[in-house]
Amino acid sequence: MRALIRRFAPLMIVSLAACSGASPIKGTRAMKSATTLLDTLTMNTWSVVGVDPIAGDVGVAMASCVANTLADALAALVPGKGAAATQAGFDVGNRNRVFAALKEGANADEVIRRAADSTVDKGLNGRQYGVVTMSGGKVFTAGFTGKPMLAGDTARGTRWAGVRSNAARGVSVQGNTLVSEAVVANALAAYVWEDPTGFNTLSDRLMRAVEAGSIAGGDVRCNNDSTRQTAATAMIVVARGTDAPYATEKIGMSDQGTPAAPWLAISTTVAKGGDNPLLDLRRKYDVWRRSVKR
Repeated sequence: MRALIRRFAPLMIVSLAACSGASPIKGTRAMKSATTLLDTLTMNTWSVVGVDPIAGDVGVAMASCVANTLADALAALVPGKGAAATQAGFDVGNRNRVFAALKEGANADEVIRRAADSTVDKGLNGRQYGVVTMSGGKVFTAGFTGKPMLAGDTARGTRWAGVRSNAARGVSVQGNTLVSEAVVANALAAYVWEDPTGFNTLSDRLMRAVEAGSIAGGDVRCNNDSTRQTAATAMIVVARGTDAPYATEKIGMSDQGTPAAPWLAISTTVAKGGDNPLLDLRRKYDVWRRSVKR
């Protein structure tokens, strides 16, 4: 097994997923998940947003205990400019505001300023964002976490929420309803780690980072005395620097298997209390990784 698997793969983890090598062209009918498509959803989660300022590639990987949604809609990808994750109290209108700002070339701080504006978003306290932008070879990061999601004691123990980033490495990790800060801290460490065997592309880093968050305990709501599932939904999407901007239309849908899909698009969801979806995400990612050509 590769070094990155040995280091980051001791997960308990199944799913339905699809890979696509197609270019991301908006407007094609997307396939639906088993759920009703929504504009809003309480998508408590952890996610990793990363960019490659040299190639212009952008991507997002995430996992959550919210089942029965493919969660692709959390990501906004604008190759050459930046990427973002919209999560917690997800609203497609807010995601679209972030997406539009990225397409305009706004830097990370400006994207957050527009998204985290209480005058236009009455539900701001329930939102969380992670943004990474790039311009002129430089990378910028910014994040936002609504106050009610900050770490505190609950009936089931501490639920941690927050954002950790490394602009020099082009990455932001954010999460809420987490077992501990280690979920985002370990994900960040896994992302910046240099695999001596050479698996250090943007997609490799995103994949091992989201796995590391699962190893650290993930979403507190998926764990109990007899089960350490850590997540019920997981996904990874990446667009190349020459690809078109990408965002799905609604939560609970995926463009996988259609011309609208980004270069890499894998989503998987299982029932809460079932197997951890990250093992199957890893298996499908490895299949994609062996076959893909830029």
